[in-house]
Amino acid sequence: MARRRQQAAREETWIPTTCHGCFNSCAIRVRTQDGRVTGLRGDPDVVSSRGKACGKALARIADLYDPNRVTTPLKRTNPVKGLGVDPRWQPISWDEAMDTIVGKLDAVRKDDPRKLVFADFDQFNMYVSAAFTRAFGSPNFTFINATYCGSGLHTQFMLTHGTVNSEVDLRLCNYILLCGSQLGLGANNNTLQAIAHMADARRRGARLVVIDPICSHAAAKADEWVPILPGTDGAFALGMVNVLLNELGICDAEFLKRRTNGPYLIGDDGHYVREEGSLQPLVWDLEAGEVRPYDAPVKDYALEGSFLVGGKTCRPAFALLKEHVRAYSPENVAEITTIPAETIRRLAKEFAEAAQIGATTELGGRAVPFRPAAIEWKRGASAHKNGMFTCIALQLMNIVVGAMDVPGGELGTNPIGPFNLWRAEKGPDGILTVPALERMGRWDGFMAPYPPIEARPPDTFDLRGLFPVSGFLASMPHYSMHDPERFHLPYQPAALILCRTNFLMSFHDPNAIAEWLGKLDFILAFARQVDETSEFADIVLPETHDFERYWLFPANQPAGMIVPGPGPWHMQICQPVVAPPAGLRNWLDVLMEIGKRLGILGEMNAIINQWGMLEAIGGDKKLEREQLYTAEEICKRQVGAIRRIIEGKDHEDALFQRTSSIHLYEKTPEEAYAGTVLDVRIPIYYEHFIEAGQQVEKVTRQLGMDWWDTSWYRPLPDWHPCSAYAAPPPGYDLFLANSKLPLLGHTINSENAWVDDIATRSPLDYRILLHTSAAEKRGIRDGDRVCVESTAGKVQGRVRVTECVHPQVVGTLGILGHWAHGKPISRGKGVNSNSLQPFGWDMVDPLSGQIDVCARVKIYKVQG
Repeated sequence: MARRRQQAAREETWIPTTCHGCFNSCAIRVRTQDGRVTGLRGDPDVVSSRGKACGKALARIADLYDPNRVTTPLKRTNPVKGLGVDPRWQPISWDEAMDTIVGKLDAVRKDDPRKLVFADFDQFNMYVSAAFTRAFGSPNFTFINATYCGSGLHTQFMLTHGTVNSEVDLRLCNYILLCGSQLGLGANNNTLQAIAHMADARRRGARLVVIDPICSHAAAKADEWVPILPGTDGAFALGMVNVLLNELGICDAEFLKRRTNGPYLIGDDGHYVREEGSLQPLVWDLEAGEVRPYDAPVKDYALEGSFLVGGKTCRPAFALLKEHVRAYSPENVAEITTIPAETIRRLAKEFAEAAQIGATTELGGRAVPFRPAAIEWKRGASAHKNGMFTCIALQLMNIVVGAMDVPGGELGTNPIGPFNLWRAEKGPDGILTVPALERMGRWDGFMAPYPPIEARPPDTFDLRGLFPVSGFLASMPHYSMHDPERFHLPYQPAALILCRTNFLMSFHDPNAIAEWLGKLDFILAFARQVDETSEFADIVLPETHDFERYWLFPANQPAGMIVPGPGPWHMQICQPVVAPPAGLRNWLDVLMEIGKRLGILGEMNAIINQWGMLEAIGGDKKLEREQLYTAEEICKRQVGAIRRIIEGKDHEDALFQRTSSIHLYEKTPEEAYAGTVLDVRIPIYYEHFIEAGQQVEKVTRQLGMDWWDTSWYRPLPDWHPCSAYAAPPPGYDLFLANSKLPLLGHTINSENAWVDDIATRSPLDYRILLHTSAAEKRGIRDGDRVCVESTAGKVQGRVRVTECVHPQVVGTLGILGHWAHGKPISRGKGVNSNSLQPFGWDMVDPLSGQIDVCARVKIYKVQG
């Protein structure tokens, strides 16, 4: 018997699970032999990977067996905290660690539970950590991830798609404009599927144009790379809209009339003209020659003209937009962006022609609009002080040609979700809203931006009360926790719990972040490696690798990394393929135990039932209030509840042996292309900004915060220069720009030995990019060691002299340049461009809370 068991142990076994080498979470099968992982591949039976695996996934094996991995609880013995300061860790027992943690947190809770902040980017388990925070009594659960994500970006997607994410319909799009995005080229969402769909699109002749200061991986594969100055994408988009509307006279009038607020009549005060009594916005009925409420039967809406209503002159919102963008002539935009005027006109003409306005295709047995042209953008375009207006302007390009949630166009990830768990709905004035975001209690960090909340003095570290039109405020805690009194918060932070977020690397000026971290009474970090932020912890608890633990991709996650368009609704399951090192525990199990010892377990379980779907569909799978559950038990209860709905059975163990995915059902045509059925209007005129701005002004002035700028609360977008466009100090004559790398994502993989080997041999990954003309002017040659300096800091590295960067730009790649003692492989390799960004309120978009990544720099050769 023993011999047979030994023989079986030596046989290879392929176990289905999910990769977490980035947040896309693709289905994989992992090979184990003798209890160790020896290989992996994409799961051919699951749509998220289509049988493929990227380099990040393959390299996870090196992470699993990292010799520098944290495997025991650690206690800080050095009371001094600072950048690069050795914490002098002392290994301690789990009992000592838990006693210390519970004692510290209990004291905070008894004093004021709001003083606890929970910063978590373990995306697929956030409902557990958010439930802990809520049950603890704190409203301060946050991503706190900072600059790489987009407050303006996500807010705009929620306002116009009813989703947190959007992507081009690569299956059908024929003209793809990427603006600060690398969709389909390895450094964006849904990596493997997007790569396959982009490759298919290019094979069938789809044209790809990339607008970017750096010739990124996406630009290198494009038909055309158009260099642009950082932070000017909004001006480019407004110039394109101007050419479409005022030079070419091209727009999808029917879409604008029936799916936007373009026909709504606007008075001299900038507000909608409303019907007496009902207060519904009015439109002009061209056939009847009179005003009517927007939701009355109207055969033909006026988009242009001037009308007299109630003795006052008013005009349709579309007419105001058309007039507004005249200021952005291609010549004016060329001066801002450095993109030639003739290029702007040509791209606008190509885009308009490719959109095929008026064309239809068949969907579910009926004719629907077909718009095979779209522009897609992500962090590169949005991560600026003008981020909200930039995102509005870029989306206007899709809206003007009607390429919104229809075949070929720009698609929201899930405007209609499976089992109708969420759905974009009609809000006040007929404008799209996402009530599901509020129903889920904001556990995932996203909030419905419309209708706007009532402005109020801030009572949370995300300063939500002062950003009534934003849907995502992940960066604001850096400012409020740094100086709570400046924002008139009624309490100060005392304790912080960290998991999978390294904001000392991902935010501006590490010195400023270190300052507020050093003020906290207690920091607990869950970590697999001690990084720059967890070096400030008082207690570090080891975290299991995702090859050693359970979790379920939650179905009610509107941000979900789900490819939009046709395909299945599915949820990924992560299960252990090997046992963790002795003593290691799933961090969720530890958190549940801490909750029990604090006396909040019952409330935690109730909230997990709500946010983890068990309340709605669980039945007997719901968690009992006072019972302590493991992550495995919660995961299997979720799987059983979901399978019972879709299959009438809940034998989850057999499922775990067979696949890592729960296939719900194939999307209906309406779910795939929600724009063909949703009876909601999307804004091209942001009327609600006006009153929201007035409220914010009133609140901030009452608080004595006269420095808070409310002038941006205007209903039509403009381009505002970033702070870096002010007159720079002498010598700081170049702009800084950063581009993502496919393998080195979000500081997650830089300590991986296999990834480092590839990056080291790459001619670009660890280099600073400088245009040949700028290098010649400074006497810099390829391979020289250089210093890049801003008013906030300095970094050093090797230069790559190239034509593949804007002549006025210093380019950096990834978020690298680690300095933590627990990062021996990545320490000192590449540069951290965020350390060159100044920390200041003038870097904040006052509409959305987006953080600017613009900076002026100088570069010079150094010895070494």
